[in-house]
Amino acid sequence: MKKFILLIFVAGLMSCGSPQKKSIFEPLTFDELQSVVKEDSVIAEGYKVMQYIRDSLLRTDIDKVKWADLSYGRMAKYLKFEADSEYFKPLNKKFADDWQKIYGPYTLKVDSISDYWKKYKTENSLENYVRIELVEIKKTYYEYIGGIENIYLVFKLTPLKGRIEQIRFGYRIQAKINESNESDEYSKLLSRLNYSWCIKSDPFSQPTVGYWEVDYKNEEILESENLQSFKRDYNLFIEVDEIRKDGQNLSSDDLNIPESVESYWEYENEDFLKQYYIREIVRNILKIEYMTESEYIGQKTDSVLKKKDQLCYEFFQLPIKMLEI
Repeated sequence: MKKFILLIFVAGLMSCGSPQKKSIFEPLTFDELQSVVKEDSVIAEGYKVMQYIRDSLLRTDIDKVKWADLSYGRMAKYLKFEADSEYFKPLNKKFADDWQKIYGPYTLKVDSISDYWKKYKTENSLENYVRIELVEIKKTYYEYIGGIENIYLVFKLTPLKGRIEQIRFGYRIQAKINESNESDEYSKLLSRLNYSWCIKSDPFSQPTVGYWEVDYKNEEILESENLQSFKRDYNLFIEVDEIRKDGQNLSSDDLNIPESVESYWEYENEDFLKQYYIREIVRNILKIEYMTESEYIGQKTDSVLKKKDQLCYEFFQLPIKMLEI
C-alpha cells in the first residue's frame, strides 16, 4: 500500500501554487499537469491513480461528500509525511521491538507444538507398517508389431509389524530437474492430485512383489526408461494411504494432525507464509489472539498516519476496501 500511495504527487504539487488549493475532484489542466510532471516523472502515474479513485470508486455526489475538503496540496503534504523514511525508520524499529516483547515468545511454543506433532506423525505413520520399494519396470510388447503394449511398476512390499490384510498406496513421479518448481501453492496442489493409486487385497506376512499397470500419463515418462535410468532422472514419491490389519482399517486421516500444523510444515522455509501459520497455530491451538510482526507494525503505522490526517489516510484505503468486498 505504501508503494501504491507513493505513486501520487509527493514533491511536485508542493512547489506548484495554483494546483495546491484545488479540490481533488477538479482535474488539473493540461498545463498544470505538465508542470507537475516536469518536477517528478512518477506524478503521471500518480495522477492516473487519483483519476481511478475519483472517477471509478467515487462516482456519485453522495460518494464524494466525505472527501470534499481534500485538496491536491493537502494530499501532497500527507504523502510527503508518509514517505519520510527518517521519521518512520526508528519508529518501525520500536514497533518491531515491541512486537518481539509481546508476541516473540509464542514462536518458541509453536516450535514445541510442531516438534510434538512431527514425533507423533513419525511414530504413528502408516509407513511404519510396510516398506515399499520399486524393484523393476516391466514392459510387455505386441507380438507382431513389436511396440510397447503395457508398462508395469513392480513394487516389493515388506511388512514391518506382522500380517497386512489389505493396503492402498499411491506414487507420484517427478523429474529431478523440476524438483525446485513446487514452491508455489498451485504447484503443490497439483502434486497432491497427481498420485496414481495401487491396491493389494491379498493378505501377506512376508515380503511380496506386485505388478501395477501404469496409467497413460506415466506411460509417456516410462516408455524409454529402465530402472537404472529412471532412478537417475526421476524422484518417486510413495504415500501409504490405508492399511487393513488385525481386522482394523487404518488411514492416514486417522492421525488427526491439526491443519494449521500441517500447513506450517509445508511453508516452514517460506518466511511470510510461515508467519501466517504461526498465527493460525497460536489462535487455534493455544487459543490466544496473535498478530504477525508485519500486521503489528502495519497497525501501529496506520495509527500514526491516521493521527497525521485521517481523511487522507481513509482516502488511500479505498482501493483496498473495495478489494475486500
